This record gives sequence, structure tokens and C-alpha cells, in this order.
Amino acid sequence: MPQVLKVKVQPLTAEAFRPYGLVMEEGRQIIFPEVEEGGRPALEFQRSRKSRDHSVAHFAVHFSYRQTFIPVRGSMVLVLAPPPRNRSAQRENYELDYEKVAAFSLAPGQAADIDKGVWHSAIVPDQECLWVNVTRKDAGEGVNRTRLNEQGNVEWKSPRPYIEFVNIRDRDDRVVEVEI
Repeated sequence: MPQVLKVKVQPLTAEAFRPYGLVMEEGRQIIFPEVEEGGRPALEFQRSRKSRDHSVAHFAVHFSYRQTFIPVRGSMVLVLAPPPRNRSAQRENYELDYEKVAAFSLAPGQAADIDKGVWHSAIVPDQECLWVNVTRKDAGEGVNRTRLNEQGNVEWKSPRPYIEFVNIRDRDDRVVEVEI
């Protein structure tokens, strides 16, 4: 049995979210998508179905761009951890600081922009969430294709070379359980 880390969902506020990125607030600031050379900013609609449970075993991390999540219909919960301090390590050895894992609820119309290198995953507590993904695309890339794992959470079928995917259940014998 993997070790379970329980994390309470908190509302999305600029102050609480700051260790992980920026919250777009009306009239406060403009967020410019950052993408390193070789890619370009892209917007796409994603549709995610309700998660069967509220556990997270898969995280993504990328260092070449910031990513923004904007629910349009339905809500989502972002589960985040700070960037690994040991980025020069092999990717399977990147540090994930379990003591700083946080979960934020995003309602329709809210926007959260995560910093480069932030560990991230998402669950959908409602029946479905339609959301805008502000991401990176390389020339010729199409829309991301996703599938649901055995817990009903989104997994990416074909990882892109600039995104690292880590299954913490396999790697660390851990899962994060989100308390909504």
C-alpha cells in the first residue's frame, strides 16, 4: 500500500498561490505566456471528466514554459508542488517536496498560471470540466490527447519531449489524496 499524503483544498487566492505561480485578477496584472525558443504559446480547450476518486499518483513538470489553467464550465482542483531544487539530476530523481504540496480549487472564470518547473496535476470534482489550457506547442503539434487512469484521473497518452511525467506511486510509493 502506498503512503498517502492528505492535502486540503484551499480557495484560489493570489497570496496562497504565489509559491507556485500567479493568479490572474481583474485589473491587477497582465500575464504573458512564457515559452522558450523552439516552441510557441498556444490555447486549447480541454474536457476532463469527473475523477473517480480524489487521489493523485501522476505529476507533470516542465521547465520550458509557464502554463495557465482557466475553467470555463465546471471546476477543477490543481495539485501542485514547488519546482525541484535538483533540476540537474536525472529526471527520475527530481525532488518532489511533499511537505509543500498544495491543492487549489478553480471555479469557472478563474485563471491560475503556474511557474516553470512547478509539479502539477489536476482532478475534476464535478461531472465535467471544460477548460482553456494555455500551453506550449512545437511546430506541427496538435491537440493533447488524454485518457483516464483506473482512478478516473487524466493521464497523457503521448508525452511531449519537453514535459516530464512522473508516477509517484511507482517512484516513491506515495499518492496524494485531495480532501475537498
